[in-house]
Amino acid sequence: MDEGKINVNRIGRNNVTIHCCSSPDDGEGVNAQIIETTKSLVIVDTMLLRPYAQQLRDYARRLGKPINRVFITHAHPDHWFGLEYFQDVDTFALDETIEEIQLVAKASMDFHTKEHGDKIADRVYLPAHSVAEGEILIDGMTFNLHKIVNAEDSWMLVIDLPKEKTLIAQDLVYNKYHLFVGQPLANGALCFDGWLRALEQFKAGGYELLLPGHGMPGDGSLFDDNMKYLRTMREIVRNSNGENFIQNALKAFPEYRLKLMLELSAFFLYPVQR
Repeated sequence: MDEGKINVNRIGRNNVTIHCCSSPDDGEGVNAQIIETTKSLVIVDTMLLRPYAQQLRDYARRLGKPINRVFITHAHPDHWFGLEYFQDVDTFALDETIEEIQLVAKASMDFHTKEHGDKIADRVYLPAHSVAEGEILIDGMTFNLHKIVNAEDSWMLVIDLPKEKTLIAQDLVYNKYHLFVGQPLANGALCFDGWLRALEQFKAGGYELLLPGHGMPGDGSLFDDNMKYLRTMREIVRNSNGENFIQNALKAFPEYRLKLMLELSAFFLYPVQR
């Protein structure tokens, strides 16, 4: 089957243009963000499938500005597999994310290759540089980097653009896509409590624009939508098993997209029942 095309939403904020690049659902509907400053591009995440990662790079090239850097927000493969197409620029991630990618890379590649064949990278491409929490300036623009622990993944990078009142939330926030709630966290807990705490923290930030990891850009109401989903799903997980979890989740959220996320969650939540 021929691949589709990424969809791009362009949003102007002050002197900045944000390009939210979304893959079709066969690429898990994942978003990569391009922050276009007056001089250069900052790219956040790089897609799952080769065709969409290549399209992302081609789109960035057409903008006519150099890529200052690429940030990888966390170790789930739909956010870093596409690093294959960005080996000529500086790439950054949290130390913990680089270590987690090294740990899960082979299993992630084997799993997705069974589904997608040669549309998956055939070797591991790691972020080349580590990054820590704090404020950095790029072309005079402030980027606040935050490390989130024990939410959708064990470690996640969230980027705050204070002057633009914008949060590059990636998988801290989804918009009308089923959330992946099956992450086995380093502390042995499920994701719900830490994820809800992080959402509460950022809800107080007064952001006008949220850039989610899956789904369309939105406003601060996405915090409440995601918290409602997580609280409901926490109860569904408690009261379901491997046989009825997906059915119960679809019944609770019939309008949400990407059943695959529920299937991936079930794979990790109910391993003894496989």
